[in-house]
Amino acid sequence: MDKSLIVGLLQNVAILLAFTLIYDIVWESEKKFRSRANKVYAGLIIGAVGVLLMNTPWTLSPGLVFDTRTVLLVNAGLFFGPFATIIAAIVIGIYRLFMGGSGVWMGIATIITSASVGMLWKMYRPSWRKSNYMIDLVIVSFLAHFCMFLSIFLVKGEAVRANTFQTMTFPILVIYPLFAILVGRLLINRMNNHKVKEELEVSEARYDSFVNRNSDMMFMKDENGKYIVVNDMFCKMAGKTREQLIGLTDLQVYDKSHSNRYIVTDNEVITSGDIVIFEELFNGKITETTKFPINLGKNKLGVGAIIRDVTVKHKKRELQEVLLYLSRLSLVDQELKVFIEKIHFHMKKVIKADNFYIALYDKEKDKYKFPYYVDEYDTVDDVENYSLHNSLTDFVRMTGKGMLINSQTEKEIAEQFPLESVGEYSPVWLGAPLMDSSLKEVIGVAAVQDYHDEEAYTEEDLMLFEIFANTIGIFIERITMLNRLKEAKESAEQGNRLKTAFLANMSHEIRTPLNGIIGFSEMLSEDIENREHREYAQIINTSAHRLLSTINDIMDIAKIESGQVSVIKENFDVLLTLRETYYFFKKQNLKVDLKLALPKNKSIDVLSDKIKIQQIITNLLNNAIKFTPEGFIEIGCIDEGETVQLYVKDTGIGISEEDKERIFERFAQVESNGRRVYGGTGLGLSIVKEYVGLLGGEMWLESEVGKGSQFSFRLKKSAN
Repeated sequence: MDKSLIVGLLQNVAILLAFTLIYDIVWESEKKFRSRANKVYAGLIIGAVGVLLMNTPWTLSPGLVFDTRTVLLVNAGLFFGPFATIIAAIVIGIYRLFMGGSGVWMGIATIITSASVGMLWKMYRPSWRKSNYMIDLVIVSFLAHFCMFLSIFLVKGEAVRANTFQTMTFPILVIYPLFAILVGRLLINRMNNHKVKEELEVSEARYDSFVNRNSDMMFMKDENGKYIVVNDMFCKMAGKTREQLIGLTDLQVYDKSHSNRYIVTDNEVITSGDIVIFEELFNGKITETTKFPINLGKNKLGVGAIIRDVTVKHKKRELQEVLLYLSRLSLVDQELKVFIEKIHFHMKKVIKADNFYIALYDKEKDKYKFPYYVDEYDTVDDVENYSLHNSLTDFVRMTGKGMLINSQTEKEIAEQFPLESVGEYSPVWLGAPLMDSSLKEVIGVAAVQDYHDEEAYTEEDLMLFEIFANTIGIFIERITMLNRLKEAKESAEQGNRLKTAFLANMSHEIRTPLNGIIGFSEMLSEDIENREHREYAQIINTSAHRLLSTINDIMDIAKIESGQVSVIKENFDVLLTLRETYYFFKKQNLKVDLKLALPKNKSIDVLSDKIKIQQIITNLLNNAIKFTPEGFIEIGCIDEGETVQLYVKDTGIGISEEDKERIFERFAQVESNGRRVYGGTGLGLSIVKEYVGLLGGEMWLESEVGKGSQFSFRLKKSAN
């Protein structure tokens, strides 16, 4: 083989090796290369490399030159795709036509065939790089150059053609394919290097996301106790940047007491090789630190740590202990002031309650009395009655809702309610209604306030404060009922009232622990992970609710008998009330379909007792659910002009003619073959009838055995 041929080929190989750098310049990621502009750019660069190759050729004879453009184009087709390859082939082909000579058509043919072989191989074997790519490289390289070998027949002149066959057969069929394989292998290596680089970048991004976006503080220290890795949360706690912390020791970050403790626990981790966990109070928060050994290589051990803020966890645990104490405290007979003092003491463990008062409402006098008042600035007389019209205390009593009041919410309330300031101004105020045990009547208001920090309370604090208020309200009502019982016992002429008061008191004595059972069973249902144990807690909760419903029925009857039921009339939309009741029951897992049938009116305003109407509908619905094993239940309303008719219809077992009158008697129930087959007290319908009568309405029943029942009642829209 001519030495000049070898020199020319070596020069071409050097250029081809430079060609592989195009991958680094243009094709850093296949996604980026998909843009048309990048493909055009790559095609022009490949074409320029091809022109450069043709300018360093080996000349066999005038007009017949050989270079490694085929190696370039077959790899361009394999790696850069058809768009860039076609542009490169056009550029190289135009230049070859410009060069001319006897081998011009052989040159054009080799350009077309080598580019086509590369492109077609990529088209029909798109995943060739994912398998044994060396086999594909060998086949496509030899195939492209076999086509180049056949192109020699296009050389003009038999003598020149024969000389070409003699001189170029070995280079074309052996050396050129080997060069093509070498270039392909280099491109694949570069591709793999870039993929490894991309994967490393993704891995680093994930590491950064996990470590630096974690709400826990994390760090690693070397064998000398110097920080080598810290996350953003740890930097925030330490008050230093990552660059400032790296290389420091605990003695340079914390005070002496903290650093000594950390050094001791570090030594314990490295010496034992075990995990060490400890809790501490740090910067006003309770943290849990978990330290573990880190293998640094070369038989060196460092320390890694995760520091978690467990303040909320501890607060929840303390809250559970306080609630347990409250449930026990409410059962102990004691004076009201002593009881509230104990409540206040334990409340301060979970809520900022330095300023705390109880205001009891006297309905007849429309005034308030303060049996308990602790405040930094203001004082009150615990025996005097105060008129608190338009105050925040009065507003909470009238709305019956707990409220968190700050400067912003106070402005919003003042736009609708004529608020008046009472006592020293505080930027934040938390108030909750004191309810009776049936949660139907507000008997007073409990409040805490802070004069120094508007951010002292949160919505979570409000929910917690309402629990304390409920406990106080139940206790106050319990004392009230006990006082009434004493008064009834002292009067022999009020024997019937004594019985009722005694029954009511016993109902409260039962209701108080029931409220504790319901509250704790709900907490257990949320915290227990064991499915079977969670079901047990839910059974406890359901049974307690059922028993509470029975006690409420007994209480309602007791109040009716003793004449303690009062009607509080207000204007309200009865359609909205029916919708609220409907959606409340719709959320429950009923065995039957629940329907709502309302007139097309946007609203129907009624002047009546909203709470009692809700209880009437609720009792009728509970009754229908109990006696309707299948089918549907319908809540309905009919606008009759000056009156409105409300009804509950079902497809249940129905009621016989002889039972229609008896069903409204107390403790009466429908029987089947002389046996009671349905649970309940038999008081629901009796209470319904009494309430309808108190509201000045009329009630009737339509029913047929086996087909269902419809309980209806009619009310006037406005008062007489």
